[in-house]
Amino acid sequence: MADRHDPTELIADPGVLEASPLLELGGWRGVEQREGVCILPWRADWLSARARKLEAYPDAESLGPEPFNQALVHLQKSRDATWNDLRTAWQRLETGGRLLFCGGNDLGIVSAVKRLARELDQAPQILSNRRRARIVSFERPPNPCLEPTAPDTHRLCLPWPGGDPLEVEAAAGVFSARKIDSGTEMLLSALRDHGGKPDTIFDLGCGIGCLGLVALKQWPDAQATMADGDARAIASAERNAQHLGVAERCRIIWWDAREAFPDQAADLVLLNPPFHTGRAVDLEPAREMFKRAGESLRPGGTALIVANRTLPYERDLEAVGRLQTLTESRHYKLLSLRRRSRSSSSSKAHSPGRRSSGRS
Repeated sequence: MADRHDPTELIADPGVLEASPLLELGGWRGVEQREGVCILPWRADWLSARARKLEAYPDAESLGPEPFNQALVHLQKSRDATWNDLRTAWQRLETGGRLLFCGGNDLGIVSAVKRLARELDQAPQILSNRRRARIVSFERPPNPCLEPTAPDTHRLCLPWPGGDPLEVEAAAGVFSARKIDSGTEMLLSALRDHGGKPDTIFDLGCGIGCLGLVALKQWPDAQATMADGDARAIASAERNAQHLGVAERCRIIWWDAREAFPDQAADLVLLNPPFHTGRAVDLEPAREMFKRAGESLRPGGTALIVANRTLPYERDLEAVGRLQTLTESRHYKLLSLRRRSRSSSSSKAHSPGRRSSGRS
């Protein structure tokens, strides 16, 4: 059931969408009504759109050169991600085309619209305003000299005991783009003290590649598979692997945790799982990742998992193998999971996708 304040309800209101094809970024409800193309960097959203026979891609680079008469951008929790989408949509509009901006009050649509109005130097037209959400439109003038501000690409330094810190980049709007989060820092410290010499490493939910890339630098004979559901993060991870000189030893895939993982076993699995969907706590993605970790580990292999200290992950993990708490801080705990034996019920019904293709 849709949330009672779901902003996408407003898309169907009279006068919001015109009859022409739509470019939609961050959603697919409008394209479902008017046809067109949706840009969905999250693989779960892309899979939902493709299941509905909609034309969907993980990034705008996959589009042809033809402009659109209308483009719809959904407000996201990340302002950088939102502004990147607004800029993309604005540049893809034809003269006189409409930029539609949709979001809920809980994510700050009012202040976001005010900022966009200042940057474009025009007043928005309010198309719908109800259920604690609104949709507004802006018109692209001939030869516009103004456009939404481009967000910065951030550069971060990863601590590495084998030498100088490793510099990586994070695309606008990806997880923890401005600094290394505390959970990742805790797991990076654990890598330094990890006994053993893994040959095969899986980094599930790799983001921009912090954990997997440091592991490849620490163990120069190892191979790694790194996977994430955000195509923007995958693109950053690919660039970071090239920059650090480890691209030949890693495979980076666009993957949703409900899909099976490659038919290969790992000595070491690294996990810093998400626990939010939007602003709500949601443990299901992490639980799906735990299942994939259990299916992927070799007997005797180890998974290192960092989590918020209050989250009840222990029961799910103890069903897979022997669980041990390695360390705790005020906010986080680091868990070690050792695989007992391979489950005979491992499912390989679906294959993970690759970001570069954007098609099934």
